[in-house]
Amino acid sequence: MKFGVGKAAPVAAVLLIVAGFSTGCATIASGTNQNVSFDSEPEGATVRVAGKVIGQTPVSARLDKKNDQTVSFEMEGYRTVSQSLATKTDPWFFGNIIIGGLFGSTTDFASGAIYEYSPDQYFVTLPPVGSAGILDKNQSLERFVVVTYGELRSAAATSRPTDDESFSNLLAALEINAANTDRVTELAHTLLDHSNPVDGANAVTARF
Repeated sequence: MKFGVGKAAPVAAVLLIVAGFSTGCATIASGTNQNVSFDSEPEGATVRVAGKVIGQTPVSARLDKKNDQTVSFEMEGYRTVSQSLATKTDPWFFGNIIIGGLFGSTTDFASGAIYEYSPDQYFVTLPPVGSAGILDKNQSLERFVVVTYGELRSAAATSRPTDDESFSNLLAALEINAANTDRVTELAHTLLDHSNPVDGANAVTARF
């Protein structure tokens, strides 16, 4: 009788481990949702993610991990600002391919755990209606670059950065014609060369 119990315990343990692998490493380690924070200037803007109202800035919410999500900031008297929620692949996913194999990796794909929001904090400056996208005279260029840095760098990494409102606002503030591709490219590279917002702002103001 004791022999039977002794044999069953290791088998049960092995089955438990296999079951854990089959559910996906990233799903277990990181979960299928993540806390993301949103703020704006001025505060009190309504935040929508994928069309669903999250709350008013400043606000934090746990979001399901999905790729190609869009966040928008809306406030009466100000133009709506929208941008994509940037994601990267959760490092646990690669470990799952090695340990859990194909089944475990597809589980992470299905659950959304393969993705991780990066950055997980967003700050936007809402331009007043009728401002034509020009920065407020009382707002320094450096502050604008710092508070919108994530959005600016995301735009800089695309093939058409001028399609982004914040990037276009920066061009206008710097008196750079959007048709001047050399200067636009130079600005984009300057933003991408500096991961720190303050360093990036200093580099922009020094070069342009």
